[in-house]
Amino acid sequence: MSLEWQQLKTALRDGLSRGQYDLWVATLEFQRVEHDELVVGCKNGLHTNWVKNELEERLLRLAQKQLPRLKSIKYEISAPPVAPNSDSGSGLSGPNPRQIAIQDVIGSPKAKFNPRFTFEQFVVGPCNQFAYAASMAVAASQHHYNQSVYLLADPGLGKSHLAHAVGNRLWTQQPDAKVRYVTAEQFTNEMISCLKGDRMESFKRKYREDCDVLLLEKLEFLSGKNKIQSELMFTLDELLDRGKRVICTGNASPKDIPRLNNDLRSRLSGVLVAPIDRPDFGTRVAIISRKAGYEQVKLPMDVAEFLAQEVAGDIRQLESCLIGTIAKSNIMHIPITIGLAQEVVRSMLDYLPKLSAEHILQAVCAGFQVSIEDLRSPARTKQIALARHLGMYLCRQYTSESLSNIGKTFSRSHSSVAYALKKMKNEVAAKNSNIKRQLEHISQRLETRCLF
Repeated sequence: MSLEWQQLKTALRDGLSRGQYDLWVATLEFQRVEHDELVVGCKNGLHTNWVKNELEERLLRLAQKQLPRLKSIKYEISAPPVAPNSDSGSGLSGPNPRQIAIQDVIGSPKAKFNPRFTFEQFVVGPCNQFAYAASMAVAASQHHYNQSVYLLADPGLGKSHLAHAVGNRLWTQQPDAKVRYVTAEQFTNEMISCLKGDRMESFKRKYREDCDVLLLEKLEFLSGKNKIQSELMFTLDELLDRGKRVICTGNASPKDIPRLNNDLRSRLSGVLVAPIDRPDFGTRVAIISRKAGYEQVKLPMDVAEFLAQEVAGDIRQLESCLIGTIAKSNIMHIPITIGLAQEVVRSMLDYLPKLSAEHILQAVCAGFQVSIEDLRSPARTKQIALARHLGMYLCRQYTSESLSNIGKTFSRSHSSVAYALKKMKNEVAAKNSNIKRQLEHISQRLETRCLF
């Protein structure tokens, strides 16, 4: 298994900086396979939390290619923690109960909700105040408006945090509530499994009758999956007509998700959309300070402000740099300073993979839910043509490729690329352009190397 495990870890390198890979992925250890569960070893609780939150879905998908029966991942601490040093000043001496909380809840029904993601740990700012209030209202069952909310944001801005916060609040304050948390991919796989096993009545009962609150993440995954969309539409009809609560999350507005059938799009048009924008400097400082406090680390304010200034991407990236700084301080037994933070930020951000035309193709395909073959095909449907033109424009912006080479990437002529660039330039210059917003969304993903 050692060769396969190394190949799997190598596949995880895509989208990570060299520093992130060396710190979090290279140190992952294969332990064993127990029935349908992959057991992996992490160095400590910080390591476990990062892998679980940032890589678990990709890790499981890659592992399932080798062992299709795998359904979940279990984490174990594979090495004893570094002996505490009272002079280190890191604030991490001794075991941290929060770090091992995941170990305590494995196998518990509550394990579906990340214990770190609570309303108390969510930092509220101008960028997310409405989404926070809407989620709180759903958790409290306040009937001020339709009991359905759609949390809209780019990756890494807090959608999942709020969805899990609703689940955690319900578990503590309404323990009898039947809460179903599922990603769109999990919903799809479960439905396919039930169709094959002639268990659709059980599936419908689970999500319609035995459900008081549905938390559905990453709705954009359903693009083009017509049968799954129809089943979800009937499920939403049943739940909302009975006054049940629904929270959906996605990185695109329901009206902008491609290949969504009209019935489901119409149903989702009645959902309260709560957008989350990128945090401003003050909110980023507050996020860093709150995260450091959660990890029981006294973080100097100048370090918090440095990280907030240098890392203006998504919150995951911001927290990764903070955790990397804390981890290096703990391992090396040195105090947390701006100098240390600079080293970590440089290793995690400055060495991000250089963008290529292939990277841009991947990001555009993920954003528009189309395939690379679609972009290179003769197809001229509105969605594919827009994705193709936007991809050409981004190649011109982020690479040094000539128009001819960009044309080869998309199987198009030099003149076709020139036309696309001129058209996209006019769209970008237009006010309130939906295409401009789509361009900004994919550009942000490219700049943070969040390609998928």
